[in-house]
Amino acid sequence: MQILGSKTRFAHLTYKQALLVTACSTVFLLSCLASLSGARPFVAKRTEQSDAKMYRRVVNRVQAGGDYYDALGSELRLGGYPMRSVFNWRTPLLLNAIAFLTEPLARILLAVLAAAAIGMASAATGRAGGEGGVQLIVTALALVECFAFPYDFHLFSEVWAGVLVILSITAYAFGWWPLGVVSGILALFVRELVVPYVLVSLAIAFLRQRRAELACWIGGSALWAAYFLVHAHLVRLHMTSSDIGSVDWVQFGGLRFLMATTRMSLLAVLPEWVSAVALAATLLGVAGWTTGIGRRVAAVVVMYMAVFCVVGRPVNFYWGAISNPLLAFGLVWFLPAMRDLARALRRSPEPISEREPPR
Repeated sequence: MQILGSKTRFAHLTYKQALLVTACSTVFLLSCLASLSGARPFVAKRTEQSDAKMYRRVVNRVQAGGDYYDALGSELRLGGYPMRSVFNWRTPLLLNAIAFLTEPLARILLAVLAAAAIGMASAATGRAGGEGGVQLIVTALALVECFAFPYDFHLFSEVWAGVLVILSITAYAFGWWPLGVVSGILALFVRELVVPYVLVSLAIAFLRQRRAELACWIGGSALWAAYFLVHAHLVRLHMTSSDIGSVDWVQFGGLRFLMATTRMSLLAVLPEWVSAVALAATLLGVAGWTTGIGRRVAAVVVMYMAVFCVVGRPVNFYWGAISNPLLAFGLVWFLPAMRDLARALRRSPEPISEREPPR
């Protein structure tokens, strides 16, 4: 194994192609830094009406025998949340499961799943010729909230969904597509924001003519669609005429919102410009990785980056709990990508051919 991992997509670029990639990466980084001159990033509120405390009260009420939708609707009204959008009502699977398991067991289960995801990510990168040890560290940092037992991260569906997506995508590195499908569909049942990942997986299964896998993805997606329609119906039954209006999710937040999602991590305690550099570096790394599950990871990351540029309010920065574990792969492959770009840039430009003399 090479010190900086196997070759990346940039290893065979010509001088001009490498120069173009370098220019585009530089422009992207500068654009990220320029976007920091806008409004300050959203800071999660720390009052009694914070999301985590609201979810905890819902769990407590369900454990006491209350109805999930009655409990959630009451807490949303208490917190002054917009309730006319079905997407503001979390689907019942996760919080009901936590109420059934009790919180100590739910926290432990999340930590066990995260540990498995970290190990599989490390092994997947190692099999692809990358630095598995480094991957283990950066993925652990990306999922560190799963082990923060004193806090309430286990109440957030995005955290569980992010872990399950990593389990799903890394399963393909070992040819375990049934595990990939089950983990991916379970993540979808936990949070509908997993739809972009499922769409990419469906497309890959179709293009590679994997009929059994495609059928499983379609079947699982159909089950989720029925589940979500029932959820939407029950939500409508629990809405009242006095509830606050709907939410405009299409905000075109662009790079500003993308960087906000990256701060759903340890980057939250660092200066904002670090998020800009980290985002540019991880995307370059993901773009360069072609071995193993590299192309699958790149397709999913591109899908989420495109969606987050259009959909999402500043308050939704925590959506990054789904995408950040995927970006962790980019950090590992950033140095190999830079190495190959530097080598390509050191190649002599093609000489301009001399003009032929007139005949």
